Amino acid sequence: MRSVRIVTLRAAVVAVVFGLVMTGGSWAGAVPLPDQDSFYAAPPGIAGLPNGAVLASRPIGAESFLVPLPANAWQVQYKTIDNHGRPSAYVATILVPQQEWTGTGPRPLVSYQVAEDGVGSKCAPSYALRGGLGGGPSNAFSETGVIRLALQQGWAVVVPDYQGPDSDFSGADGYAHGVLDGIRAAKSFTPAAIDPAAPIGLWGYSGGAQSTAVAAQAQSVYAPELQLTGAALGGVVADLAATMSGFSGGIAGGAVVVGLVGLNRSYPEANVLQYLNESGREMLAAGQTDCLHDAALTHPFLNAADLEAWPGSITDNAELSSVVRKASPLFRDGSPTAPVLLYHAIADEFAPIAAARALAGKYCAAGVPVQRVENPIGEHGTEAAAGLPTALTYLTDRFAGKPAPSTC
Repeated sequence: MRSVRIVTLRAAVVAVVFGLVMTGGSWAGAVPLPDQDSFYAAPPGIAGLPNGAVLASRPIGAESFLVPLPANAWQVQYKTIDNHGRPSAYVATILVPQQEWTGTGPRPLVSYQVAEDGVGSKCAPSYALRGGLGGGPSNAFSETGVIRLALQQGWAVVVPDYQGPDSDFSGADGYAHGVLDGIRAAKSFTPAAIDPAAPIGLWGYSGGAQSTAVAAQAQSVYAPELQLTGAALGGVVADLAATMSGFSGGIAGGAVVVGLVGLNRSYPEANVLQYLNESGREMLAAGQTDCLHDAALTHPFLNAADLEAWPGSITDNAELSSVVRKASPLFRDGSPTAPVLLYHAIADEFAPIAAARALAGKYCAAGVPVQRVENPIGEHGTEAAAGLPTALTYLTDRFAGKPAPSTC
């Protein structure tokens, strides 16, 4: 068995924190935004094509923090079904390490979901990986460092723009389809030479873990032919209502604005705007292309209650709560078919651990082997880095065929 190259915690912290502290006032990227790039435009007549069918592709030079990634990389457009049940064309980035795979069996494939967390195309991971900086930093830009670590293990990686071309933030059905069809596309994309028997892992942190979880829960019905080997969920947003409450009133309280824009776009039947006062509607109108950090910087310490048209219209509303539950893995049908790792900081302020524990309980009750790793030190941001060695080791062991540990 090959000796697995797991980075030290210090290197992991440097990789993630460097991306998180970058500020974007002076960047002017030469790469066009996805909504201004003809490659992303959906071709006509795709409704009858199988989900995951490759529609277009192009080689790219993938980057992380302005440094080329050691991989052959392509952007691939593929057919899928969006959050509104319509045929659509999503884009994923496929990366294959330039180093030879020396492990046992075929080179593994990891589907890595960044915390896209935005309602503009500048928030998409395909834009960040191609070196797009015109819109400033984003979660996707920050997480390119994690993608580098995955490539350093020798794994092939597919990174889907799982929110789709309309940036349907919190559109969980679209999330699941985008992730699973991205894997289908990667497996069938001839230049990447993914072995049909390659073990498949899923991985994501925060909002990326949310999309990973809903995809894992949908896989047995939507893509039963995909044999998943393991899933790593870090700082998972298991209950979106708890997460929005965690942001509300805090230093990043403006994230609530992007969350509401996403809910209104992904679930128009909910008519989120009817619950907002004039100030709230103005904030949403001005934030239609924001990434999470944009809104957080624009509206620090914003309290969700300040946007309400009348008391309780957002924070205590049965109709709106039912929509929020549609986006929450904890309340969605299905359970993963593969073992799951949940790593989480106990003091996580943005993804309260009680919801993650409840999600673990749901999976355990369905017979899924679940390993819970809870960190008594740090919070949501620090665990993104501190949990990396745990996630890398977990996926490495699953790819090596080791029995999955369980804390159920």
